[in-house]
Amino acid sequence: MKYVDVGKEFSSSLTNRDEYQRDGKFTGLDFRTKFLNGLDDKEQWENDNVFITLDFGNVKRVGPSWSNEVFAYFTKFGKKEHILKKIKLENISRVKLAIIMKEIETGYNQ
Repeated sequence: MKYVDVGKEFSSSLTNRDEYQRDGKFTGLDFRTKFLNGLDDKEQWENDNVFITLDFGNVKRVGPSWSNEVFAYFTKFGKKEHILKKIKLENISRVKLAIIMKEIETGYNQ
């Protein structure tokens, strides 16, 4: 299992979906490619083992577009509960978690 301190290892401001949004830095697409690439494999979803723990303790902002690109992308493999078993979230505020949950429930929108 991998562990990532998102704020320290990536960025404390998570708002951009891809390189075309806002300043195009620290995008959800970049994050997903760098840290969650192994989950883009159907076989990874055949069990409930935690794949990665993401620590949001050093994150100041989480936006819907970033959350959609990172988390809702995986709705093609499973429901909300399964996604949150594979990707464990730590030290996350209720507001940031609510943003992520809303995007997972809504589904992936490019």
